[in-house]
Amino acid sequence: MVPEPIPQPPAADQPPRLLLVGERDTQNVDEGEPLTSLEEKQRLLSHHVKLVARGLTNGLFVFGAVGGLGKSKVIQETLLAEGAQVVLLNSHVTALSLYEVLFLNSKGKVVWLDDCDGLYGDLKILGLLRSALWGQGGERVVTYTSSQLGELPNSFVFESRIVMTANTIPKKNDAFRAVLSRIDVFELSASNEEVLDLMRAVASKGFDGLTPEECLGVVEFIEANAAGRQLSLRLLEPSFKKVLFARTEGLAWEPLVRSQLQTLGRNQAGAPGTDSKANELHHLRQAVERHPGSVREQQAYWCKATGKSRASFFRALARLREG
Repeated sequence: MVPEPIPQPPAADQPPRLLLVGERDTQNVDEGEPLTSLEEKQRLLSHHVKLVARGLTNGLFVFGAVGGLGKSKVIQETLLAEGAQVVLLNSHVTALSLYEVLFLNSKGKVVWLDDCDGLYGDLKILGLLRSALWGQGGERVVTYTSSQLGELPNSFVFESRIVMTANTIPKKNDAFRAVLSRIDVFELSASNEEVLDLMRAVASKGFDGLTPEECLGVVEFIEANAAGRQLSLRLLEPSFKKVLFARTEGLAWEPLVRSQLQTLGRNQAGAPGTDSKANELHHLRQAVERHPGSVREQQAYWCKATGKSRASFFRALARLREG
């Protein structure tokens, strides 16, 4: 099996930027502009990936049932920014082919198993991963016995690192949990409100001829028509492009975006992802009354009461002051 190559970072005199989902540079946001809750989670994931890239941990498993939150993008951008030598596997892998990949990339590499959920029910593969991630006395010896090894040795010392991603953690799988016990585990999840927060942050920059106000109008339409469906960041850019297309064709863009929304699955909680504006306003007034001299304490009180993000608080506060 030939692993898929991953582009290497630019030259040293042009250090790469880490851009998260929506192309927001979280290292260089405008002063005073807070990161959204989802961006904070993406940044934390990036730190976990850096630990792997710098050899401070042998492996990382990242999962999240909600698609389109940026697992793969954050991992790839971080590994490239760190200058890691990455070997990417993102399709069907047999135990023997994985053994070969691990042997050929046993030193100084990061082997990335991207969305290979099917691997984690294979006991032979789990045995290889377990040996590659942990060993006696710090030496990780991987062994394989087969008449098909050819010129491959039947054992070797693995000194690289491994990153794995999946949608869920396999249930009732003790062998897989034994693998997880040897590495860091990170769940990237988000509520609809957190997804909408990041959509608004991206929309506030405009998009390819659409003004920030027009982009924010699209996000408001998505929020109003979500109807309890699980939102994804993958929805945003195609929605902007539908607006541009409708404009050139003299069409209304709303039916195009609505039809895309109707293909989304229901929110896993079975309920709409946002609270009512009236409820937000009620808790905000309480926060201001209880902590009149501290915006920071108002924010902490409001976020705890509503379960929403810091960015949502500042938008609600702006609406209150304007009204």
